[in-house]
Amino acid sequence: MDGIISVEENLGEVLSPDKLDEMIQCVTGWALLNGVQKKITGSEFPEQMEAMPFTMYPSIFPATVLQKTQRLHTIFQSVVYKIANDHEFLENCLSGLLEADDFTREFWNIYQTVRKEGISQPVSVTLTRNDFMMEYNDDGGQDCKQVEFNTFASGAGGVISAMTEVHKYSLSLAGISFKPEQLPDNYPTKGLAKGLVKAMEHYPNKSASILFVVGVPEPNTPDQRWLERDILQLNPSQRVIYKTFQQLLEQMKLDDNKILTVDGIEIGLVYYRYGYSPKHYPTEKEFQLRLNLERSHAIKCPTMAFHLAGCKKIQQVLAEPGILERFLPQSEYLDEIKSTFVGLYKLDSSESNTIISTALNNPEKFVLKPQREGGGNNLFGDELKSFLEKIKDTPEASSWILMDRIRAARHRNRLIRVGLGPELRDVVSELGIFGVHLSTKSEEIENFECGYLLRTKPEIANEGGLFSGHSCLDSPYLVV
Repeated sequence: MDGIISVEENLGEVLSPDKLDEMIQCVTGWALLNGVQKKITGSEFPEQMEAMPFTMYPSIFPATVLQKTQRLHTIFQSVVYKIANDHEFLENCLSGLLEADDFTREFWNIYQTVRKEGISQPVSVTLTRNDFMMEYNDDGGQDCKQVEFNTFASGAGGVISAMTEVHKYSLSLAGISFKPEQLPDNYPTKGLAKGLVKAMEHYPNKSASILFVVGVPEPNTPDQRWLERDILQLNPSQRVIYKTFQQLLEQMKLDDNKILTVDGIEIGLVYYRYGYSPKHYPTEKEFQLRLNLERSHAIKCPTMAFHLAGCKKIQQVLAEPGILERFLPQSEYLDEIKSTFVGLYKLDSSESNTIISTALNNPEKFVLKPQREGGGNNLFGDELKSFLEKIKDTPEASSWILMDRIRAARHRNRLIRVGLGPELRDVVSELGIFGVHLSTKSEEIENFECGYLLRTKPEIANEGGLFSGHSCLDSPYLVV
């Protein structure tokens, strides 16, 4: 890996301005053709699309890191499964957080209510994504460090499926050669769809539909359509319907047997792509809706237990000494999983004073994270410092965790993104591994990894969300 900067600079030729303009037009057209799209939400036309942000070329990436993250993914999923079914552990982890975080407490109340009433549907399915960034290690190579484990609304598995074809095309245009194993096929939604179809096999009514719970406006519709397409390829008779919270408030019914119907259609599986942010719950009606969905006999993706198991607070506790061993006793993967952890610190104990003082003096070395999903929530630098000063001695500190900032390995690429010039720039990448977990409380029925998401952003950018406009879709150019 030493001396390699980028595919373009090291394996090809730097593009002239005229050639660059031509390449951007050609490759953007190829991206649109292959489905690298998002909806233009401000348009008067409901299905008008534009290209997602993407990189001109694949990014050089160590094959060993990809293989390691893929190999560990099913182990991570088993750990999260055990946590989701360990009520005592969940309660102990979240007790302090629940006193300070109203939003998470509402979710906990839903979980507790259904647990006390009796769970109607024993089968649960979770589509996960485990996110990592790459750091240089002492010998000059790279290793992966975990950012977070997502159990709810893990997106972009569809649009990323097209990026291999886009990058094969851009490499061809530039005359850059590659071996098939350096740019492998990557189709996460085929596996994600398999997970949902397998889950529906456990629902008694084979004519029931899958409900996609979505937002409005919804720029990510094409990504969801990828998943629907792959579901239909596996089971052409399987119906998928899309509904927003507002539509569900008007159309959803739950009968005495807890059978869920929407506009008269029986629902066998509820798949959430919405419902992870406080702004999704403007009134108590939305929380009541989520409770009724959880009460229903429909299979949930995910259940509230799995949703809570994906909290950042759980991630922080799991990294404490001796905790991972609770869920992986005598596992051959224990040390390898621990090697992906970075420092994660709670802020609500007397032992927290030292790390808080260190963070206030060196804010550039840390990230401050709330219990929120969807991007754009973390604090860095001076903003971190001023906010940490404000909350350090208050109950609100319980709802945040402090994390060592990952010093991501730098490389170079061109980012084709509205509002950002296409010049070669220093960038960093985040790798997400997709997987499926289908289970009951007593059995792991399916547990498999099914592809990956590579996102690349300017090195100077703090956040990394695709739909927040910070990151670009990418694919790995694998090297040994």
